[in-house]
Amino acid sequence: MEIKPIKLSPKKNGYGNISSYTVNIGATEARECGFIDSDGNILPTEKVIDTANNQIIIKLKED
Repeated sequence: MEIKPIKLSPKKNGYGNISSYTVNIGATEARECGFIDSDGNILPTEKVIDTANNQIIIKLKED
């Protein structure tokens, strides 16, 4: 496991209000974590929102 700093980038709606935030996952990171298959296809992912521990976890979707 590796911990790296990230930056939340705000996204605004048509009224100029912040409606969401994005983070970037590098292509190498995505491949190393198994988010991309050997043909370059993006596999289904999901996010786990853990408000008790102030965490959002992104992982491969479980069947």
